[in-house]
Amino acid sequence: MIDSHAHLAMFQDGEVEGVLARAEEAGVERILAPATGPGDLERTVALRDRFPERVVAAVGCHPHEAAALDAALKRRLEGLVGRDGVVAIGEIGLDYHYEIAPREDQRRALAWQLALAVESGLPVVLHEREAWPDFLAALAAQEGVRGVAHCFTAGVEAAQEVVARGLAVGVAGMVTFPKAEQVKAMVAALPLDRLLLETDSPYLAPVPHRGQRNEPALVRLVGEAVARERSTSLAEVEAVTSSTFARLFGPGAGVA
Repeated sequence: MIDSHAHLAMFQDGEVEGVLARAEEAGVERILAPATGPGDLERTVALRDRFPERVVAAVGCHPHEAAALDAALKRRLEGLVGRDGVVAIGEIGLDYHYEIAPREDQRRALAWQLALAVESGLPVVLHEREAWPDFLAALAAQEGVRGVAHCFTAGVEAAQEVVARGLAVGVAGMVTFPKAEQVKAMVAALPLDRLLLETDSPYLAPVPHRGQRNEPALVRLVGEAVARERSTSLAEVEAVTSSTFARLFGPGAGVA
């Protein structure tokens, strides 16, 4: 099984070994660790270098950090593209819920990073919250984008639009929440080979761990919930989502 989105850089140095050991015990083969901005770019890549058999990395500037995407940060991102184990540009996108960064800064940052991804031949790890029209417009404006819309909650029709654009959809622990009917309906409606499993660690721990710190070992509970919603086996969900991950993130992802 693969956790396609876990912020390993948000764990303390002394915790990461234990987090990875518990993931391995749970059968988690690979973890994609996305960066969020200037504070964790190098640390995220360093964790990949430290644990190359378990971790791959994405580098990017989260919408909350969009105002920080100046010329110097762009150079840092460009310098990390092409590093061994850097398999995507992310986490990038738009978030109008908190609006920590101004919307115009978010739109500019997303457009630049989408172009960087296409230019470098890398997929993207996308974040969207309460910004659907502008998010869709950004994707439409940049040809050749491929990747995953992680922890997607905008509904079945929006998810189908994402899939129609060639993107995968990330399913996180919310699929286990009793009232998350929209997420459950999305999981049932989309083709299984367009879904990825994720934890979004250390956030969004699945039931029965809701409210606790999340970690990659718990991605198995996400997979079990997806299997229930689709009336299929965990083995099939694991096999198909792992194959999708390998196809999307390529040989550098280290998954057969």
